[in-house]
Amino acid sequence: MPNILVPKELKEKRGTIRKCRQIENDMQPEKVTDFKKLPVPDHLNKYGKEFFKGYIKKLSDSSILTVTDLETLELLSAEYGKYIEAQYMLKKNGAVNTATNKNGSTYEMTSPWVTIANIAFKNYNTLMGKFGLNPSERQKIAKVIPESGFKEKSLDDFLNNN
Repeated sequence: MPNILVPKELKEKRGTIRKCRQIENDMQPEKVTDFKKLPVPDHLNKYGKEFFKGYIKKLSDSSILTVTDLETLELLSAEYGKYIEAQYMLKKNGAVNTATNKNGSTYEMTSPWVTIANIAFKNYNTLMGKFGLNPSERQKIAKVIPESGFKEKSLDDFLNNN
């Protein structure tokens, strides 16, 4: 399994960022600050929509989510929704189906929902690592505590030492 590239923001929070490995003019996408204005994607099933609503708030509150991450979060939500739906179908219909071939013989086969659940879980787990949401990645991230009394200065104030 290939190594998952860890985002710069997560490396900064962990304290593992190395200047020698950073790009000088890296892309600085805009952070998602007002997640309430973003619509929940229509194509998600009901489980994916609930996941999207919950995690867009959590990720934007932690200052990790950028506008370029929204599609990845959408994919993560879709995979979660597929996995949960597959689990409900397996509970309802079982993991083994009985089928009949052209000759009229019956045989047992694994339910297609098993494969759907396995693939969705694999994709979900990979995407969770990209956001630092799985347990092994999460323990490496320190909580961001805003500085008290921090006042954002304009460029003129900064250059004039005000």
